[in-house]
Amino acid sequence: MTKRTSAGIEPLKTSIRIWWRIDGKRERETLHNTPPTPENLKKARDTADMIALQLKMGVFNRETVFPNSLRQPKAYFDYYIALFKTNHQNNVCPTTWNTYLSKISHHIQPYWGHQPIAKIEAEHVEYWVHQVLQKALSPKTIRDMIMLFHGIWTYWARKQKNVSDPTQYIKISKRDTDDINPFTRSEIQTIIERETDLFYKNLWTVMLWSGLSSHELLSLAKEDIDLEGGFIFVNRGFVKGLHRATKNRRRKRQIEVLPIVTEALRQHIHLIANQPSQRVIVLERDNKTEKTYTLTWLWKHPNSIMHLNYTQLERRWRTHLSNCLVDYRPPNNCRHTYASQILSSGAVTAEWLANQLGHTSTDMIHKHYGKFIPKDAKHIMSRLEQALNFR
Repeated sequence: MTKRTSAGIEPLKTSIRIWWRIDGKRERETLHNTPPTPENLKKARDTADMIALQLKMGVFNRETVFPNSLRQPKAYFDYYIALFKTNHQNNVCPTTWNTYLSKISHHIQPYWGHQPIAKIEAEHVEYWVHQVLQKALSPKTIRDMIMLFHGIWTYWARKQKNVSDPTQYIKISKRDTDDINPFTRSEIQTIIERETDLFYKNLWTVMLWSGLSSHELLSLAKEDIDLEGGFIFVNRGFVKGLHRATKNRRRKRQIEVLPIVTEALRQHIHLIANQPSQRVIVLERDNKTEKTYTLTWLWKHPNSIMHLNYTQLERRWRTHLSNCLVDYRPPNNCRHTYASQILSSGAVTAEWLANQLGHTSTDMIHKHYGKFIPKDAKHIMSRLEQALNFR
């Protein structure tokens, strides 16, 4: 039996409606933001004629003709959040991915999920950023939000023609970084000398004088140490319960260590001489491949086969600083202290220090890690006087 079909258009005040009937059942789609100008009416009539022909041929597909229809899931931001979650996970490490999911579920999905994606304009995103996010979040977190929003929006935009990026005009100013407040030489001496447990005395020495970050320090193994050459090989980190390769090739590095660190490591390796090795799974940089290594942890927890984690390290560190009457700074401040002490010595260049810390340039040195310490650099002026040959 042949189906009775027809199609047509209805001009509205600021839009045009296209309708069609199949055996008396009427369907419709509204072309929003399409005023009934002669040109738009002609295009709408052409679309209606095409629908009528497709209905007769039995090949009409509503989703194809109206890809942005509000009557289908693809019209809403939620649909593209699901796509992003499905396709983007393997692009980042698991810990970063979990952070992304948290930000999406708490800030992006509740605000944007139910909204028609084709109707999102720059002004809407600007309002969200400046009137909603900035009242609760830091500039860095907001930049992450914009990055995630744009990544989700792109899944829709790649199939559209001549669409404008609604995030392109947003500028988030960076706030000044907090004063890093490095430890002075006298504080360093107090911290090391007042530690009575050799295990922790060695740990504090390496922590303060190697420039390693906390996640690099915690996952150090005996196999990473070259005592004769005076080197540490940084091969992995430990972040949120996961051992993984360094986040970029530059961070996988060989660093020279001061004699005080070499001696502490020599004592410590002797201290753990009877400690058994264990097989450790390390996630590689592609966030997919896992490799197994046999390692002997330097800073093994006494009641576990694992090394100390950050919480355990920080708790013991806080207690020790309190006992030393030294103002508390978190463990990673030791990395800043190392950079500041090295710069204050005047003995090396910022480029050498950047290589030690695993940075591609000196920008991070000057912005974040290195703070000149006048009280620990009084010798520099006498050296400068000699170099300039003043009499």
